[in-house]
Amino acid sequence: MVDHDTGKRGHLLIRCYSKLLCCGSIVALSLSCGMFDTRDPAAPSESGVPWRQPTQARYVVDNIVNTLEGRDIGLYERCAETDSFRFYADPALVETDPSKYENWDWPVEETVTRLMFQNIDQYWADQDSAVIISLDEEEWLISETDSALVQYEYMVTIQHGLAGVDSTGKGSLRWTFRRNSVDRLWYMVQWEDFADDDHGGWSAIKGAFRS
Repeated sequence: MVDHDTGKRGHLLIRCYSKLLCCGSIVALSLSCGMFDTRDPAAPSESGVPWRQPTQARYVVDNIVNTLEGRDIGLYERCAETDSFRFYADPALVETDPSKYENWDWPVEETVTRLMFQNIDQYWADQDSAVIISLDEEEWLISETDSALVQYEYMVTIQHGLAGVDSTGKGSLRWTFRRNSVDRLWYMVQWEDFADDDHGGWSAIKGAFRS
């Protein structure tokens, strides 16, 4: 005599076991493919220059310093909103040579910075200390949801090979940052320089590389 209830229960157990096996396989495959991974974002470059995803305005400060000291032009470009970036040199220098410092947009900044890096690579043997940037007396003049303005006292040393141009500059600077409405990340949109020495500060060094 056949026990139909026992047979039905057996079929149900087999079907449930099969479904569990299938679900287990899917989960294992998903995990192996990284579906549930929470890895940190990959670095934009393999140059070894430290980089922080600019989810805060202050992270852009770190990125600017690190990419200039590390002489990575590609990463430095990621610090700026290239369509609207402007550099404003020390006012005293602008008065003495306005054509050198006028209309300083991102293409000018990129060219000047690239030439400076190339010059350092050619003339300075100690590559690790070719660019040294010190920032002090941080003051956030504006800190809003989508815009920020920070001021620093600075000292910069850039070991270049240009005759008649100081390698050290000192002064104060202001960086203006804006949060992009699309990716919600922060970018530098303006750089203002104010030298407090007799040599033109950072502006004089940057200007020496603009033809």
